[in-house]
Amino acid sequence: MNKIMNMKDAISKHVKSGDFLFIGGYIARTPMAAIHEIIRQGLKELTITRSNAADDFDLMIGAGVVKRFISTFLSLGLYGLGRCYRRSLEKGIPHKIEVEEYTNLSLPMMLMAGSMGMPFVAVKDMLGSDLLKVRSFMGENKYKMIASPFDGSPTLLVPALNPDVAIIHVQQADEEGNAQIWGIGGDCKVGANASKKVIITCERIVSREVIGKDPSRTIVPGFKVAAVVEEPFGAHPGYTPGFYDVDFSFGYLYQQASNTVEGFQAFLQEWVLGIEDRTAYLDHYVKRFGYAAFKKLNAKFDYSYPVSYAY
Repeated sequence: MNKIMNMKDAISKHVKSGDFLFIGGYIARTPMAAIHEIIRQGLKELTITRSNAADDFDLMIGAGVVKRFISTFLSLGLYGLGRCYRRSLEKGIPHKIEVEEYTNLSLPMMLMAGSMGMPFVAVKDMLGSDLLKVRSFMGENKYKMIASPFDGSPTLLVPALNPDVAIIHVQQADEEGNAQIWGIGGDCKVGANASKKVIITCERIVSREVIGKDPSRTIVPGFKVAAVVEEPFGAHPGYTPGFYDVDFSFGYLYQQASNTVEGFQAFLQEWVLGIEDRTAYLDHYVKRFGYAAFKKLNAKFDYSYPVSYAY
């Protein structure tokens, strides 16, 4: 079944205000083009999650589309704290979001439990931390302490997560949605498979035959996927291994702009609200910074070490 559609249709058909979203992009392959479209469509009161949140989540918070955030942390990496995230929590601008915090191990394990159909999972890394002292919108269901049924030791349980929709960016997928990645995976695989349906954005669409030649790279099977969007440079200003590098200059541009509410709003208008789609975004980038700057981001081609599947 062919599930290819454009970004505008994929978001309008499969994401609605109030949804719980897993948004992939653990350092690599952030689905930034999809995030821009969510903002452009004016969706509201979303619950979002991923470990290692970055400028993509900060952008959504600043744009006012987020109600709740199941988090580990949010950072702009080299550029420090997320300005919009901090303004939301400290000053209620544009509104105060609700945050439930876990660790960078526990949250992926909650998604793993969701992907495996388990109702909860036992974790160890939160024991003894102040994360157990603070509960937000999940209340008593943030975690449970029990005595191990095996040896009686204190055991911390956290609930499985099953988002309504996962949005992930991958290197390649076929028209049915069988999606493949390489490079840092993070919680992308478990987050996608824990979700009720998945929107795939990809650098390129390939044939089922190509997918079948290297099946171990496939992290999401086609039957989980609702839409496939071919969106080259869909993770910019982040990176996609084998295609393009991190755009550090653009990251600095966002950090400087988001230092103030006015600067952030100007950035949002220039790069999101005033842009029709990803093609227009890339055209604007080239006009603003020059083709040489754009070309410099492109990865040089190189093979990985040959692997034989013969037997």
